[in-house]
Parts: sequence; structure tokens; C-alpha cells
Amino acid sequence: MARLLVLTDPDTALGFRLAGVEVSEVSAKEEAADRLLTLLRAKETGIVIYNEEYQAALPEKSQVALEESMSPVFFAIPVSQAKRVGEPREQYLARLLRRAIGYQLKIKR
Repeated sequence: MARLLVLTDPDTALGFRLAGVEVSEVSAKEEAADRLLTLLRAKETGIVIYNEEYQAALPEKSQVALEESMSPVFFAIPVSQAKRVGEPREQYLARLLRRAIGYQLKIKR
């Protein structure tokens, strides 16, 4: 059975732990980039979920390697801290939904 690991910040880690998921905490983007590359080379984990903001700390070649990796499989997820500065809540939620399901939704009140 494939091992699932979430690489995230300490604030988000608690929620994943409460869900019973193995979590590896990092406090800086550079630390996360090093850890992601280590996980890519080690191939001990089946699925790695990580904060999408950590991609910015990786060189472009490494970003492509993560996206193309089949073992482990890497998934970048948006977290609340990754919200764009000044972006209204509705736009943020619409962006998440568009990325998750592939369709643009307009949220009306």
C-alpha cells in the first residue's frame, strides 16, 4: 500500500493530523524545497501532498520533475496562506474550484 505524506506548515499540519494523515512540517519555503527533492529521490512515499506556494522555491527543472513523477506522485494544494494578497474570498474560492473540477464557476449570493 502506498504511503501518503503531507508536507505543510505547522498551522495547516494540525488539520491533516486530526484526519489521521502522516505530516511533515516545514517552516520555510526553502526547507520545503529541499524536503520535496529528497522525497523525489527517495521514492519511499507513494503520494506527497504539499502547499502550492512551495513550488516557487524550486527551480523550474525540479518543478517539472515533480509534475512528471509517477513514484511518488506529487500534488500541490492551495492553503489559506497561499491566498493571493488582496484577492476577494469569492475569487479565491472560484479559483480553487476551477482548479479542482476544471470549470469556471461564478459564486452568487
